[in-house]
Amino acid sequence: MKTLISIALFAATVAGTAMADRVNVASDADVATSVKRLTKAVEMAGARVFTTVDFAAGSASVGESLRPTTVVIFGSPKIGAKALQQGQTMALNLPLRILFFEDANGQTWAIYDDPTAVAPSHGLTADHPAVLAMKGALEKFSAAATGE
Repeated sequence: MKTLISIALFAATVAGTAMADRVNVASDADVATSVKRLTKAVEMAGARVFTTVDFAAGSASVGESLRPTTVVIFGSPKIGAKALQQGQTMALNLPLRILFFEDANGQTWAIYDDPTAVAPSHGLTADHPAVLAMKGALEKFSAAATGE
C-alpha cells in the first residue's frame, strides 16, 4: 500500500510540475550581471528582493562544481496578498522567483514559471487581476535583467 501511495504522490508531483508553463528568456549578459539588473529593477519598482540563492557557491562549499546558477526571490505584498485571499495555497509559488543559469554553451538564461499556468491549481483563475499582475511583473523584470 505504501508503494502505491508513493507512486501516486510521485505521479501527482510530476503532473503538477508539467502543468506549469516555463518561460525561458536568453540574456545578453552573464548570470551575475543579469542578477544585478533584476535586483535593481525590482527595487526601483518598489518591490523587495527577499533573497538570492547562489547554487554554484553552495556546490563549491562542498567541493562540487556547478556552472553559475542563481535564483532571485522577490515580490510585493500589494500583489501577493490579493492572490492569497482567494487561493491561499498560491503561497507555495510566492514570493516570485526567477532562475538564472549558464548552460553548457555559455548562454545565460532567465527562467520562471508562468503564474497564469500555476494559478488554477490553487483555485485562482488565470485572468485573476493579481495573477495577471504577477505575470506582468515577471515579464517586465526578466526583460530588464536579460537586456531585452
